[in-house]
Amino acid sequence: MKTKYLLGLAFACASTCYAQQTLREYDWQKLSSSGELLGGTAVAIDGKSVVKISSTNDAGLRVQLMRITNPPVSKMVYAIMGEVKYEGVKGDGFLEMWNCFPPQKPGMVENQYFSRTLGESGELGKITGTSNWRPFMLPFDRTGSTDKPTRLEINIVLPSQGTIYLGAIKLVEYEGELGLQKSGGARGAWWSDRAAGWIGGIGGTVLGCLGSLLAMLAAKGKSRGFVVVTCTVLIGLGFVLTFAGIWALSVGQPYAVWFPLLLIGIILEVVLATRLRHYKKSYEELEMRRMASMDA
Repeated sequence: MKTKYLLGLAFACASTCYAQQTLREYDWQKLSSSGELLGGTAVAIDGKSVVKISSTNDAGLRVQLMRITNPPVSKMVYAIMGEVKYEGVKGDGFLEMWNCFPPQKPGMVENQYFSRTLGESGELGKITGTSNWRPFMLPFDRTGSTDKPTRLEINIVLPSQGTIYLGAIKLVEYEGELGLQKSGGARGAWWSDRAAGWIGGIGGTVLGCLGSLLAMLAAKGKSRGFVVVTCTVLIGLGFVLTFAGIWALSVGQPYAVWFPLLLIGIILEVVLATRLRHYKKSYEELEMRRMASMDA
């Protein structure tokens, strides 16, 4: 019951940590009817209104799908989100959003910056091979600029052969930072993905060895004080780690931060609490047998 309650609280925190607001939604069939679909073919598959982009040769292609003029962005961080499906994509394809801002001075060219899905995995993951529907995100952070974007351009790039289906998309903005993965970590993260691997590996090994030692001592009826106190301390540590994991979720820390905290914390709480009761019972039974043998 305790485990279900903690997990439920953790997921509730995760669903609200970014304060996401949807500004507009775009349906490809409607865009095609209004003449706003600039590339690809609007079709219906899997019960979805999608745009299909296909390359049949090794030359590849770049397709501009749509432009969003004067997007209603008011926050510093915004993104295009949706779902993508692809088949037989050779090389590393990607989705792309060009963010166009007014020139610094009259007569100068506008400022342009891009966001691309060229990550190794996740919502920012590149498009390669074959995949069923998965979420994607094209984020942008305009922190440090007082200007709002004047235009967003959404493109798809295929380096060679392949077919991409893009579901309905939406323009969203966020309160605060997204904590997006960069260079093996995340902006503002408490530690990197690599550090999370070390924490999980070393922490799991140390706790596993310590658990084995406690079990061996309890089975032999030795060092009762050490076993009971150590278990109690580790259970307390489990509560602290669980709270830290939930807190990490609530402030928008990435998966590599909150998941190890919650995993280790819940294991310590649940497993050691059960074992502690068993260890105490074992010590009591051994003590009773010793007393019975002395009476005999």
